[in-house]
Amino acid sequence: MLTAKTTKTTLERLKKIRIGKRLSQEHMARGLAVDRTTYIRKEHGSIPITTDEWLKIALLLGEEPAYFFSSNQDGSSLINVEEPERALLRLYRTLTPEEQQDMANSLRLMLKGIKRKKVKEAVELLTNINL
Repeated sequence: MLTAKTTKTTLERLKKIRIGKRLSQEHMARGLAVDRTTYIRKEHGSIPITTDEWLKIALLLGEEPAYFFSSNQDGSSLINVEEPERALLRLYRTLTPEEQQDMANSLRLMLKGIKRKKVKEAVELLTNINL
């Protein structure tokens, strides 16, 4: 269970990275399919952020979902990630939102023959975010 301090730290990380990437609250709200005031209330902790919304937020910001919940001060969460995965994540983070969407669409096309549920869900999540 998250404590008030943990929740505050998590939401501070969210706001810090959003501002660092120069993304507006409106942009985030559109990505979550909510209005701006609802997003503001979520970012301030007045309304809880669902697991699905955290996944979308992570993709919108080019971060791993674990980044927001890491116990490390800097939010680092790549300790157990292999180098090829790190390289893909670094690449994704360097792309513009439009390029990220292009990458997601390309992955969807490349992986469309794979029937495993987790792969299909991950690709679906990537391609359904409106950047």
